[in-house]
Amino acid sequence: MKLLYVLPRMSGEGGVQRVIAFKLNYLVTHFDFDIHLVCHDQTPSFYPMYSRIQMHYLNLKGNRWSYFNQYRQGIKDTVAQVKPDVVVVCDGFKGYFLPFFRLNVPLVFEVHGSYYNRIYPSRSWGWRNALYLMELLMKRPLAARFDCLVVLSEMAKKEWKLRSTVVIPNPNWIVPLPRNPQKVALMVARHSYEKGIDRMLPIWAKFIQYHPDWTLQIFGSGSTSSSKALAHQLGILDSVYFEEPTPAITAIYAQSGMFLMTSRFEGLPMALMEAMACGVPCVAYDCPVGPRALLLSQEHGYLIPEDNSEAFLSAMNEIALDFPNAPHASTAMASVVRFQPETVMKQWVALFESLRSNAKDNTV
Repeated sequence: MKLLYVLPRMSGEGGVQRVIAFKLNYLVTHFDFDIHLVCHDQTPSFYPMYSRIQMHYLNLKGNRWSYFNQYRQGIKDTVAQVKPDVVVVCDGFKGYFLPFFRLNVPLVFEVHGSYYNRIYPSRSWGWRNALYLMELLMKRPLAARFDCLVVLSEMAKKEWKLRSTVVIPNPNWIVPLPRNPQKVALMVARHSYEKGIDRMLPIWAKFIQYHPDWTLQIFGSGSTSSSKALAHQLGILDSVYFEEPTPAITAIYAQSGMFLMTSRFEGLPMALMEAMACGVPCVAYDCPVGPRALLLSQEHGYLIPEDNSEAFLSAMNEIALDFPNAPHASTAMASVVRFQPETVMKQWVALFESLRSNAKDNTV
């Protein structure tokens, strides 16, 4: 089986890059797939990738029109060169246009976020809001042109409302270390609007009034200027630490006393899944669409009604008062067993084989 994946870049430390790297490594080692990955530029992968995965680079430049034309021609040339059995697209908005490139190969669009995900506040006006609304109107009819749309949860499937939608969750790659919890709260999130760090900091300001011996660590990429400014305004800079992303995140989970997620939008959040697998007590807002797919009941962790900061704070207080005991730890760890790689990756292989078989039947 020969696959071609289309991804903007592998240089980020986010959940998408982590999942793609893990899945491609798994496919070449466990199923002997021939994997090709085409990216926009030659920035190195943040996560290790096996040398058997063949890289292709588009080196896109110029204005938007030129950029898109180079993207279209680069994808067509790569498909003609590689001759894949299936093409999997995990790209931005331009990725939705691949069915118009006449590639004559089964196409899969892999979605890692909410259908309604937005990267700017809803109060934004002008071209940003107009662009968001235009993309929202276009995404569903464009996605319907793919042979298959893969989403991460049943809730995401309900958002898209397309017959060709298949649910395949992300695999849990993490192998937990023995826990040695400290009075440290952990966030793993890039500094962007959808990750909601600005919603966490005011809650933290109230939390440390009751638990001044706790600290908050935030691991994530992006500009920290606005987060640091808000922390300074709230008077909490001495208890909040802004850390660079690290591939050695497993050790961080092992030492964390609680895991916090105040995202506005999620897919199937890998950081939350990893924290649960490591036995860290978790608190997350019930944002669209991922946390609910993981925190299935009160036995697994605290799923807080969206933007209810008082309930979020109350859950944090409960965890701190129980420390170093870890409420929900064993049940949370057991609940994510269903995301074991061997289970999830078999679903991907079955999908790829089905698409290849159908494509062959259609050419007869």
